[in-house]
Amino acid sequence: MAGTPGIAARPNTRTPRKAECRCWRFVRPEGLSGETALTGVTAPSTRTAWAVGRDGTAPLAVHWTGSRWRRTPLPLPDRTVLGGISAASANDAWIVGTSADGNARTVHWNGRHWIPGALPASGGKPNSARGVAERAPGDVWAVGSGNGFAGTMAVTWHFNGRAWTVTPTGSGPGSTLNAVAAHAHDDAWAVGTAGTRQLLLHWNGRSWAATTPPQSAADATPSAVATDSPNNAWVVGTTSAGASLVEHWDGGSWSVVPAPLPGSGRPAARARVPEAANGPTAAVTDGQDGVWISGADTGSRPYLAHYNGTAWDISRPPMPKAGSGRETSGVISALALVPGTQVIRAAGAFRAPGVTRSQALTWTNTPRPR
Repeated sequence: MAGTPGIAARPNTRTPRKAECRCWRFVRPEGLSGETALTGVTAPSTRTAWAVGRDGTAPLAVHWTGSRWRRTPLPLPDRTVLGGISAASANDAWIVGTSADGNARTVHWNGRHWIPGALPASGGKPNSARGVAERAPGDVWAVGSGNGFAGTMAVTWHFNGRAWTVTPTGSGPGSTLNAVAAHAHDDAWAVGTAGTRQLLLHWNGRSWAATTPPQSAADATPSAVATDSPNNAWVVGTTSAGASLVEHWDGGSWSVVPAPLPGSGRPAARARVPEAANGPTAAVTDGQDGVWISGADTGSRPYLAHYNGTAWDISRPPMPKAGSGRETSGVISALALVPGTQVIRAAGAFRAPGVTRSQALTWTNTPRPR
């Protein structure tokens, strides 16, 4: 999906600092054929995770059983574009998306079944849901936009355990939200754009308030946000010049963090990225005041980059081989950290040289199950 919104995993539990695991491996979901791609992932435990995306024009969800990814049917119509997934536990997960008729939809996992629902209208139709963050069963945020007489308007929805309601953002016409992350009932972030400028909204438990982006990157498009404390939030996306955007919130203000620039392994013309990706596509905090980001370089090779507060460490995850051992291209569109661990789940897609069809793929930094 071009312009893939960022996906926020559930808030992370602090973990003791240990040496990083660099043993990345890919895991292909079972039972998929045709053109597929994954654009969101959440991982509430080491034995449970979900990833969402598309199978052709149909919405797609796969479930991690502890040893493999298996497809899980969704009660959603064809051409529903999934905006994100977030889970508080193995028995409680939310998916949001937008159907072809312009309705913002939800699907809730109750431990046994996916239950369809809808987000309330805001300012008319169509409504578009692009991100979701479940902090707890009675504290879930969804973000996106609604179309009214004045044009597109940023929208946030909140679920209190009983019903979804629209929560005013104070944003004007021409605004939209792409991603959301929540750390506490009074500490959440929603990011997007207002015209050409960044829109960085903070929830203080009572209302949303706009914060000031760095002056050097005021005109930019945030695609993902991650947070795990009041003084540690991260935003990634693309600047107006098409460069990578990485920003950090320290509790008082936003600052630009120089983005990693992984070198291309081969000319970009030799391979295309399955999903459009200008700048980092996803971010997740590491539970140690640092952050993981992901994306694809100019040579269409996916990368994972970890920032420990001082420097970037770039990882090159393995890719499936095409015929005759040829390299494939790809992108990592979403990241999740298993709470209380250093386990990362990544989701995206790859494509063989000369093939237009993308195929869903996941990565992890855990050893292969025995």
